[in-house]
Amino acid sequence: MKDAQIKGLILRFLSSVYPHGLTLDFINALLYDWRVFCSKEELLKGHIRHLANKGYIEIKVVEGTEKLRITEKGLALLNGELLDKEISLEV
Repeated sequence: MKDAQIKGLILRFLSSVYPHGLTLDFINALLYDWRVFCSKEELLKGHIRHLANKGYIEIKVVEGTEKLRITEKGLALLNGELLDKEISLEV
């Protein structure tokens, strides 16, 4: 699976629990179900950092646990209101 598809999957996972968030470990487990195997560090430094830098997700500490949450901008991307060639919504 390509990096752009992985980023799209992460956004879909987060949109399904919006307005709540998911932990990095939970996202990694969901990706594993899709047969996407990457380390937690690779996931954080690559895909998560990219999505956060673009403003599509935010990282918040909730009850002492870091959770990732999709932003309004991320939802707009999923709804087709924005285009980003580095993120694929096709799986």
